Amino acid sequence: MDDTIIIIFANQKGGVGKTTLCAVFANYLVKKGCPVLVVDCDGQQSIKERRKNDLLVYEGQDVKLPYDVVSFDISKTEQLLVFIENLKRSRGIVLVDSPGTLDLQGLVILLCSSNFIVCPFHYDKTTVPSTVGFIGMLARLKAEMGNRMNSQLVLIPNRQDPRVGKKAELVLWEQTREAFSNYGIVTPQIPVRADMERFSTISELDNQLEIVSPAFDIIYQAIFGTTEPLTK
Repeated sequence: MDDTIIIIFANQKGGVGKTTLCAVFANYLVKKGCPVLVVDCDGQQSIKERRKNDLLVYEGQDVKLPYDVVSFDISKTEQLLVFIENLKRSRGIVLVDSPGTLDLQGLVILLCSSNFIVCPFHYDKTTVPSTVGFIGMLARLKAEMGNRMNSQLVLIPNRQDPRVGKKAELVLWEQTREAFSNYGIVTPQIPVRADMERFSTISELDNQLEIVSPAFDIIYQAIFGTTEPLTK
């Protein structure tokens, strides 16, 4: 691929799984033959730490890393602008794990510079209103930036338990899905599974592939217009 595509995983609500999905999506893209760089901008540096721990598992072995993981402090806005310009020359897919807050100017810069904003959320009484607030913020930002911001929003209902939800709740969730679809792509649900917490930043997708493919295929289709791998 000749272009750089920047995809940021973001939501002001914590605990929705954006870090896990960012790392697992990196594995998914590598399996599709895409060159990938992961940028960890979250204050907890969870993906960066996971990579360190994964390397310990393969200590002493000749391991080929599927993608690089770098960290960046987005509070340094002047350096961030330079960093983004360098990213755009990297020719691949850049995945950014963002902080779980909207109170950073650097996050606004990242959002405006991205091609896709992936927003995981839960169908529950606290996450849905928070996600509505995030969508509203993006709408205001796009109105202010005009054609300088062309990010496409993708919403992922994540960690959904099919055993949970009364009839009235299921109706409300479907209404939420329809409302969110007015602002971006809403993927199929990713169910809650213990396997999703056992991902690696080095080894290929194992038990996660079947879980995430229905949702991730939608994002891949939006990027490339097909679900076929870049390289077979």
